[in-house]
Amino acid sequence: MVEVRVEFTTEQQQAIWEGWRDGESFRQVGDRVGQPAHVVQYFLRGYGGIKPSHPRRNRRHLTHQEREEISRGVAIGLSIRRISAGLGRSHSSISRELARNGGRSAYRATAAEQAARLRMKRPKLSRLKQRPALLQVVKAKLILGWSPQQIAAWLKLAYTGDPAMRLSHEGIYRSIYYVYRRELDRGMSQHLRSGSTIRRPRKAKQSLGRGRLKNMVPITARPASIEDRVEVGHWEGDLVMGKRPSAVATLVERSTRAVKVVHLPDGYKADAVRIALTQAFKAISEPLRRSLTWDRGREMAEHQQLSTDLRMNVYFCAPGSPWQRGTNENTNRMLRQYLTKGSDLRRFTA
Repeated sequence: MVEVRVEFTTEQQQAIWEGWRDGESFRQVGDRVGQPAHVVQYFLRGYGGIKPSHPRRNRRHLTHQEREEISRGVAIGLSIRRISAGLGRSHSSISRELARNGGRSAYRATAAEQAARLRMKRPKLSRLKQRPALLQVVKAKLILGWSPQQIAAWLKLAYTGDPAMRLSHEGIYRSIYYVYRRELDRGMSQHLRSGSTIRRPRKAKQSLGRGRLKNMVPITARPASIEDRVEVGHWEGDLVMGKRPSAVATLVERSTRAVKVVHLPDGYKADAVRIALTQAFKAISEPLRRSLTWDRGREMAEHQQLSTDLRMNVYFCAPGSPWQRGTNENTNRMLRQYLTKGSDLRRFTA
């Protein structure tokens, strides 16, 4: 398919970034600006999914109007202290302003404003550009399949006496995706567990309102013994999707962190998921299967039958809150290294 490049206005670009930030799909964002999904996708991929930042004037910095007042004060021979008093600024700020722009005799407000804007645009070297050794270490770990979170944590342990050899996981992601940086080649994204070529917002995608589950018990109804992880037998679960219609279900016990990967040979529709989960849990002794927490996916439409068959409570996270079953979310990110997106998960046996 031939990519179509559309020049968006400033207002349209703002609308695109707002929709992307709010977790809307490409189609939903496209509806905001009257363009098809693939045009919006092309635009966002060009920036790696990260909104470009524009320099903004700090309120402590002089404005163009204040520079005009300085220029007029200099022209009529006012002292620096008189000019600063009239502007409510420190006299040292006015002195520095004049010194960096040719002194009293050469000062011009417009030229000074233009010079200030150029200084605002001056790029600041990132830590990876400043420290080639750090860049090589991060690259090597990514190629080995480490996640940015693992790399950031390892750097703190490996270089305890050298703060300059540390980098946050978000800094690593931005160095892969952000169009104005990319110290790490964009191809490094293939080594990430998600394999995504675009940085997606942390906010969950908005639901289109289809397939709402009935009679859900909210996570807020869970007893304190589950929240405190003091009792064994409380599980978190979700689906890990492969090439449609292949998928597996993952189960993680909150206290022991025990993991079960459940084969779904018949797909991920509600009846198939219920049958597979029932079989998986019946292989566990009843005292070790007390509850299950899931998100609001339609694959759990038969949750009431599942709860009855296993005699265990099923709880559901709040909308757009996957962090409420964070143990399972973190496990799934690790499993993505082996259960890659787009692969046929049916090739694995139970």
